[in-house]
Amino acid sequence: MRTRALFALSVGLLSTPALAQKEFFFGTGEPPVFREADMDKRFLRSRVNQALVQGTSDANCAQLVGALLTIVGESAPYLHKRDENFYLDPVLIQALGTQLSTPRFPANMYLVSMMRRVLIDKRLPPEWMQTAVALAPYYPPLDLSKLRFIADGVKPVDSFFFTLPAMMERYDLEVLKANTTAASVADAKFRDDYLDKEVAFAGLEFIDAKLEKPKKKSKKGPPPEPPALVARLVYYLPDPGNDGLLTGLTYGKPKVRPAITITARLKDDQYTPLTQLPKGARVLLRGRFWEYRKQLKELEVRDAYLFQDRDWAQNPALADPNAVASCPLAFNDLTGTAPVQPGGFGGKR
Repeated sequence: MRTRALFALSVGLLSTPALAQKEFFFGTGEPPVFREADMDKRFLRSRVNQALVQGTSDANCAQLVGALLTIVGESAPYLHKRDENFYLDPVLIQALGTQLSTPRFPANMYLVSMMRRVLIDKRLPPEWMQTAVALAPYYPPLDLSKLRFIADGVKPVDSFFFTLPAMMERYDLEVLKANTTAASVADAKFRDDYLDKEVAFAGLEFIDAKLEKPKKKSKKGPPPEPPALVARLVYYLPDPGNDGLLTGLTYGKPKVRPAITITARLKDDQYTPLTQLPKGARVLLRGRFWEYRKQLKELEVRDAYLFQDRDWAQNPALADPNAVASCPLAFNDLTGTAPVQPGGFGGKR
């Protein structure tokens, strides 16, 4: 699985002692409040928004609208409480600039306006969802499950910076390498700081899912939990000894890949039908980080949703730039909008 740029960004920032605490991940203030500004009102009158609300019969414009909705959907599971920024795969950021932008159409400005509309309304506008459903048969990249997820209301994670690799980095520094004066309380403090957080963990492999009954507990203990749909997932750790060369040559027994196993108690109302997830599929996990064991080798996440996690590097095509250039919607009718937009992009881990 490819290494993601956000991980590199996080490690670089966490190397600064002042940021080497939970405040880096979760901030120190209240979640941002999004209020409608002049730019947001201008966007509501734009041609792009009209197409999002009413749909379009222009084949060229269908590519543009489908691509913008796809990017909104891919960002949806990572919307967070930390600040006004939102997270997007670097491949999609590049596609936004090279495939959807033209000299007369600043696609990034329109995307930011769309994301702000979602955050102001606290959900994806229902008219946009209807347009996405109508476009989906003709525009395969659209992931309707992620759009439906925010159409039912924005459910932010605590921080999109709090990734599995970043959490492992913190555990290594704060617990495993804690000095003698801190070692006795290091694990307890780590639990206080990082457990019970809403998380989005990407790049996982789907092992299987089934209805599981909890083990019977003693009469003196609390009553057993009800049966639940449980998914088994695995996250393979990067192999520091593998530089990517001659990977096809193996001798003797194959090496056991270091991994983290994850048990996810799933919500009943999944947006991605589990019947559409084959074993071995790459998935994104959304839920509440509940427990860990064996020095983060085993994790438990509850109230969880599973989504397909596409590797956009394998197929970065969102739209034909010639089609976008021919679309009459691709015209800057947001003139006067400030060049620096509220909110922004977070690079992918």
